[in-house]
Amino acid sequence: MTPVWRSLQYVPAHVEKYVSSPHISAADAVILDLEDSVPADRKAIARAGLETAIRTVARAGADVLVRINDGDLAAGDIAAAVQPGVAALVIPKVRDAARLKQLDQLVTDAEAATGLASGSVRFVVLIETADGFLDMLAIARATPRVIAINLGNEDFAFDLGMAASEETLLMPRQQLAIVAAAAGILPLGLMGPATRFDDPAAYRALALKSRRFGFVGSSCIHPSQIEILNEAFAPTAEEVAEARRLVQAAEEAEADGRGAFAIDGRMIDRPIVARAEALVRKHQVIATRRTRGEGP
Repeated sequence: MTPVWRSLQYVPAHVEKYVSSPHISAADAVILDLEDSVPADRKAIARAGLETAIRTVARAGADVLVRINDGDLAAGDIAAAVQPGVAALVIPKVRDAARLKQLDQLVTDAEAATGLASGSVRFVVLIETADGFLDMLAIARATPRVIAINLGNEDFAFDLGMAASEETLLMPRQQLAIVAAAAGILPLGLMGPATRFDDPAAYRALALKSRRFGFVGSSCIHPSQIEILNEAFAPTAEEVAEARRLVQAAEEAEADGRGAFAIDGRMIDRPIVARAEALVRKHQVIATRRTRGEGP
């Protein structure tokens, strides 16, 4: 089943007070980070503490993801991270499909060693380099484990030698959304840089813009951003009511033998109805999460 991840909060895996903070419990997913937020001399500590951190986050109700390191550290990170309760690994700096297939085999071996069903741990792919961007569709289709894709805005801009802004990231972000649709996976992220967390109004506007461009959620670096993402990437009450009205009208039209119909002066056909049905399903998933007390 495809998850609903409106908000994915990064947490350094080696800092217990952040892992157990009640402020992150509203996130749809928590990413226990072994990469950028963990200093080199703390990598082993973070890896060793993963089992406890995973249980802590899972008890709070969020889906648990783990961001592994690139390069030589990846194999050890995978061995430590593939365990019950982990929904996905976040794979940084993916440059080509071949690398992702190598990691897929390592995860398959780790699943077998821990008694997990093969394929139970998914991949969230980070595109952060020019060569990864140019191989993006092949990467997205490299393995059935890939469930979502994101562009590392700052790393990608650095690799290209460009400033990270809404203007410069517009085309790469649009291309990523198209690739995600072609591969049938989730497009994650925001249409511009989001490293500041002191301007919630601007952050909300960026999240709403990103939703209009087809993105379904984003990672975040500060707990104050979780509620904004949850609201921005959730259907509004008005949208849900309109979607239900369209679905009901479509059912009535189908019973009458009509594949298209008019409502409020506009023609409604299957793509519009399918979008309405998807919106209602997403609303139902979010409502279930709220009922369980797992988010706003």
